[in-house]
Parts: sequence; structure tokens; C-alpha cells
Amino acid sequence: MLGVVGDSGAGKSTLSDGVAGLLGAERVTDVCLDDYHAYDRKQRLELGITPLHPACNHLDLMAQHMELLREGRRVFKPVYDHSTGTLGPPEIVAPRAVVIAHGLHGFFTPELRRVWDVSVYLDPDPELRIAWKIQRDTAKRGYMPRQVREELERRRSDSEQFIAPQRERADIVVSFYPPGSYGVTQDNAKLNVRITLRHPIPLPDLEEALVVASGNSNGYVRMTRGTTGADVLEIQGTIPDAVICAIEKRMWDHMSAARHLPANDLGIFSDGPERKRSNSLLVTQLVLTYYLVKASALARKQEELAGVGGGR
Repeated sequence: MLGVVGDSGAGKSTLSDGVAGLLGAERVTDVCLDDYHAYDRKQRLELGITPLHPACNHLDLMAQHMELLREGRRVFKPVYDHSTGTLGPPEIVAPRAVVIAHGLHGFFTPELRRVWDVSVYLDPDPELRIAWKIQRDTAKRGYMPRQVREELERRRSDSEQFIAPQRERADIVVSFYPPGSYGVTQDNAKLNVRITLRHPIPLPDLEEALVVASGNSNGYVRMTRGTTGADVLEIQGTIPDAVICAIEKRMWDHMSAARHLPANDLGIFSDGPERKRSNSLLVTQLVLTYYLVKASALARKQEELAGVGGGR
């Protein structure tokens, strides 16, 4: 169970899609938690409520369904159509080996926080997130740029009160941010990323894989061990393909449960009408997949030990 939370436009779908691709679509159930909106777009305007407010979402039903999926049971879940802003007919969803759920409130209640094996909060640079949201909502959701900016202003208070505090509840925090040259280049394929790792999975394999090319990496990748239980991984957006290949090779050696995709299939994102590839996004997707694979192995081991103990 992988939970991905972040404000609107933070890149949740892009990151989740990449992890799903690594694990194999046939092994993954993908759930958009926006489906649990209580009101459609028109009703929200009439009520003066934003989708970021907990009262605008069926959080109890969301938690119940995530727990059922965790138990391996099917759910009859609601559907929200972003292209029209309307609620569609419910659908039956069955859990596969991995469930990836992404949305706004996945860590908001204790019941929701309990269901995740790995939890990720996306916290990109605020200006980047605003630009991404405007780009997405105008291209895919029928908004005009002015409408998106007005909606962002309406949501500001709810974002600060209900979404941002969930950052502290996550095992992993992913923060994309622009390099110093971004003002000139505006190159979203060269963004830096900072990954804060709080998950209690041992890091030796991951650290070994990430620093394997340290001799010629020129500081493109840096792992800092924290003194308060959190480690920080920094990846420069200019990291070259040669270093990526070295990192990939070592990481795949430790992820036999994942699917070894060619590098060209990883790190892909939409930049307006174009599809581009980002090496820093690629490494981020690999790191999250690594954690999910290791968490799955740890869970299986604990189940095996519990079974042995029960037999005695």
C-alpha cells in the first residue's frame, strides 16, 4: 500500500504512474482519492467550499475502502471525472499485489495513516506547483488561466490548514525545486530534487547504489545521514545519463520484484503538449519503487514469522 499525498498540481499522478510502470501495470491497482469528493464542481461553487476542505470529501468511506483493499477485498468506489467536474457512476475496484493511492487527504486521519506501508508527500517549490497546475488545468480540465489563479487563491487557506500539515506524517518527502539557472532556461527536465527519507527500512543497498558512481558524479548525487532519524538525498537536475546508467544498474540488482524497464521509459513527464524525460524524476521513481519493494519484502517476512510463531 503506497499513499501519495500533495497539494493540487504537485505531480502526484506523474510520480505514481512512473512507479506503477516500474512494478508492472498488471501488478498495480491505481486509485485516485479525488474520487471521494462529496460534491461536483458546480456544487462546490454554490456551497463556497473547495475540494481541499475535509468536509468536501468522504474521508470515512475513503479509509474504509483503503482498509478493504489492504485486506485483499474488492470495493465499490465512487468516481469523479476531472474533465467535466462531475461525479460519475461508481466502479468495482479489486486490489492487485500493490495498491497506489494518490490524492489530497491520504494522511489526514489516523484511520487513513494506518493503511500505508510507504507514505510519500510531494512538496515542490510553490511557484513550480502553481505553474504545473495552470498548465494541467488549462490543458486537461477545461479551465482558463485566470480561473485557475482565482481558484488557487480561494484554496490558499485550506491548503495551509489541511494539506500542508500532512507533510509531517509522511515517510518520504519529495521536493522538486529549480536550479539557479531556471530563470533563464525554464527547463523542467533539469529540476533538482531533495528527498527526505524517514522510513525505517535499512538503507545500505540504496546508499550503495546511489553512490556507486561517486568517483565521477561531481556531486550530482549526495546522501546526508540525519541525526534525528531522517536522511536526505539530493539529486541535481543536470545529472548526466552516464551516472544515471550506473545508478540504475546497481538499483535493479536490489529490486528483483520490479520490472527492469529501459531508461527511455522512465522519468517521463508532460511539459505542456510535449513529453519530456527528467533524470532527477527517474531517480526519484526508482527510489520510491525501491522502498515499496523493500517494504513488501519486510511485510512478507513479518507474516512468515507470525505464522511460525502462531504454529508454536
